This record gives sequence, C-alpha cells and structure tokens, in this order.
Amino acid sequence: MSNVLEFLGVSAGYHGVPVIKDLTASIREGEIVGVLGPNGAGKTTFLRCITGLCRSMSGTIRLFNKDASELDAAERARLVAVVPQEVETPVAFTVQEIVTIGRTASLSRWCRPTKQDIAIVERAMVYTDVVGMRDRQFAELSGGEKQRTIVAMALAQEPRMILLDEATSHLDMNHRMEVMQIVERLNREQGVTVLMISHDLNLAAEFCQRLILMDHGQIVADGKPLEVLNEDVLRGVYQCDVLVQHDQVSGLVSVVPARRLAAGHGGRGLRAHVIAGGCCAEEIFRRLCLCEYTVTCGVLNQGDSDTGFADALGIQTALEKPFSPIGQSALDSAMEMAKAADFVVLCGVPFGPGNLANVTLAEQALAHGNAVFVMSGIEQRDYTGGHEATARIEAMLRKGAVTWNTMPDLFNSIPVSGK
Repeated sequence: MSNVLEFLGVSAGYHGVPVIKDLTASIREGEIVGVLGPNGAGKTTFLRCITGLCRSMSGTIRLFNKDASELDAAERARLVAVVPQEVETPVAFTVQEIVTIGRTASLSRWCRPTKQDIAIVERAMVYTDVVGMRDRQFAELSGGEKQRTIVAMALAQEPRMILLDEATSHLDMNHRMEVMQIVERLNREQGVTVLMISHDLNLAAEFCQRLILMDHGQIVADGKPLEVLNEDVLRGVYQCDVLVQHDQVSGLVSVVPARRLAAGHGGRGLRAHVIAGGCCAEEIFRRLCLCEYTVTCGVLNQGDSDTGFADALGIQTALEKPFSPIGQSALDSAMEMAKAADFVVLCGVPFGPGNLANVTLAEQALAHGNAVFVMSGIEQRDYTGGHEATARIEAMLRKGAVTWNTMPDLFNSIPVSGK
C-alpha cells in the first residue's frame, strides 16, 4: 500500500511557538489509524496541519503524493473530509441540505447540484441511515443523529481520507459505536483511509488497526493496539496508573484506570513535605491535597510559581526573599516542617548554588529517619557546577532514598493511611 499522508520532520504551532516538533510519520492507504495522547500532546495541531488550517514552520507534509502546501482549499476538500466533535449551524438547514454541502468542493461557482451530485447525496444518506429524516431541521436532531448527518456530509465529498476529530466524544455509548461502525464500513467497502483523533483508548483499540501515541508534540509509540497500549508507556504519558487487559478470545485490548489514592482512601492523618521550585509541583500539590494529606512545602522563594500554587491550596510554606539564596532561617523553618512529616518528596527542581540548601534539607530529613522520594533525572537539572547536586542526591539514594519517575510511581510508593 502506498502512503497517503507523510509528515517529514514537521514542526508546527502558533505565534512562533511549536506544538509538534520535528515529527515524522506516515499513513498508508486504506488504514484506520487512531491518534491518541493527553490534552496538549499535539493531536489537534497534527490534524490542523493536514487540513491546512495550521502551516508548518519546518519540514514537509505530503498528501496523496503532493506537497500539501501547494494544494488549494477545493483540491484538499476533494481529498480529505473532516468530522468534528460537533457542528452548529446559524441557518435552519435540513439534513439533506447539510449533506449536500459536502458536494460544494466539486461544484463550479454558483452552479446547482447536478443529477449525479443529488445521487451521491442520496447514497450518502442511505449509507448513514439518515435518509428517513432528510427534511428534519439539523438543529432538532439528537447528538447521534447529528453525527451521522455529518458523516454523510463527509461521505458526499467522496474523499479519499476521513479525519475524525474526537467525533464521538459527546455521544453516548450506543451512538458512539454506531458512528464508528459506519466509518468502519466506509473503510472496508470503499477503501477510505481513516485517521481518528480520540481520548477514548478502548474505542480506538477496537476499531483502529494501528495507533499513534503522542506526548509533548512528539510520537511516543506507533504500532498495533497491543503494542502501543503498554502499561509502562501509558503511565508515563498520562501520569496515572492504568491496567491493560487483553482478551485472548476476541483479541480486544482494553485500558482501565487502576484504583488510585483518593479522598477517604489515601493520606488522611499523614503529613507530606514537598521540596519544590520552578513550577514543578502543581500536580503533586493538587493530588496530595485531594488525597487528604497534610502538605507543607519549602524552601521556596517568594514569587516562585510554586509559591502561588501552595498559597491557593492553603499549604504552609517556608519562604525566602525573591531571587535570594536560601538562608539559614528559612532552611531551619523548612527543616522543622520536614521533621514533622511522614515523608518528603523532592520534585523535579532545577538546582543551582542559590537553592542547593534544599538538597541539604533532603539529606537531613533522610538522616532524621524520614522516607525521602526523589524524582529521577537530577543530572539534567544540575546547574551547580561540578555536579554537586547530582553527587549528593546519588549518595542519598545509596542510603535509602527512593527514586520516582512518573506520578503513578510516586503515588504507588508513598505511605497510605491504614497501611
């Protein structure tokens, strides 16, 4: 099978800031491919590059063996159809009128639809089972009926590729399956290539032959559902614990969130001291507080973004003056908090000479008998000169501190109420 879409070293984004970075990928003719990833992963930008709504900053996008930058809107519309999450119309269009809009790219300006156009619209409505409501107002339809109508409009374009932009996210379970079965039929019977952006991992695993998992504008995994939906990979990308199950009979892969720490089943009665700074602790603060841990923090400089997060959540914090090295008074205050804690979490803090005292704080907490959990990757965050922070943290790990990499790693390791 030939490639119908190629991204060759593409970077793209908005206002000069790239969202997808040096991305290389290809889609083969006749595939159903799911593009997955958390919010902000770059999925929508990826799709907007295909539709021409976002121009690449570098690299090349090829669509059906043509440079996509050279395609005009009408030619692109004849190749690619988009089914978005939802469509609202300011005009009271009927279902048939909405579906007929799909023929716009094939009509000459000001020309009425021909008999052939009308036949194509009719076939599209029959195919998607909306022919019986052709005269109903689009605005009066249910969510599932609207999406079937939009799929019919896309089909009336006679495209070679259909892009589903979270097209089933607002639908109930029954209508979600119905829309996907229609799309699957289009692929099977007419050879239409399908690219599906979705947050529903299980739906994508059921209907897609191939999955592309994105994070931070890059491809993390690309392959069959069983290959991509890997527990370790998903934990790292989605920052939550998951269980992946494979039904040996049906071959289906399903992903479910593992039971996580939650209010009433977490940290009630336990104290956590967090060593933060440089906007690295927002999510940790939030999850610890949701799980009812008593949280303290420091030493932080006044004005640090993590100080704002701590203030918003009512977290007691040991503070130093803005842009100042950590002094003894602030360090002593933080040490008292750390000693009173059941454990200490050292976040992904960049270390320099000014905040190296926070390493001393972690060392003293460990020597005092506190459990200390250290985020991995210190060597990439060490700006002390001579790698002093790295050497000292590695020594802590040899003495019993525990390293963590993802949020699930941390929350699977810290003490829990009743255990």
